[in-house]
Amino acid sequence: MRGRTVIATVVSAAAVAAAAAVAVAAGAEFPVAGTVSWCLSPAAAQQLETDGVVVSAGSPAVLDSSGPTPCVQWPMKGQISLDVSSGSWTSQGSVSFTRASDGSSLRLSQAHGDLAQRTMAVEAAVAEEAAETVDLSTYAIDMQDITVTMPSLSSPGSVEAKPFATVLTEEGAAVFTKAFGAPPVPAGESPATVAGRVDVLPAFD
Repeated sequence: MRGRTVIATVVSAAAVAAAAAVAVAAGAEFPVAGTVSWCLSPAAAQQLETDGVVVSAGSPAVLDSSGPTPCVQWPMKGQISLDVSSGSWTSQGSVSFTRASDGSSLRLSQAHGDLAQRTMAVEAAVAEEAAETVDLSTYAIDMQDITVTMPSLSSPGSVEAKPFATVLTEEGAAVFTKAFGAPPVPAGESPATVAGRVDVLPAFD
């Protein structure tokens, strides 16, 4: 009886792995949740510091200042393919930039990543103005920087991305210019890196 149970377990595990492989190959999208780390590039951090602009985070996002540049940890949820070729994610919380000398400010919230288009949009609010949707940055992903854990009987699966550079768009540069007179880096250069880890949500979530 025990032998039959072991065989059944092995067969079930193989079936789950095979089904997951087929789903990934077909570009199936899975519900996920996790954290996105958005860290200022050295050039952007240096320019903001020179301009007297301070970075802060709005809950549930958290500011991490332990590294060489400020990082914001954003909780996120989404629906993505495990090969990160399609799907999207949306974060919670915000990151704010404030210049103490004149009170100028910019708040970026509800970051939204489109994996197919390789873009990240935000709701951007300058000072007390109403927020507007801004295509902040674009990016490219090297699959060597992506670690995928396939769904199995012991794990629902996960995707982990090492830090990769984003590229500031003209629209993104314009909203920083509106707030502070100039962007922290020119359009076409990297304002920040993005990294993250998401876990596939079980079917009952």
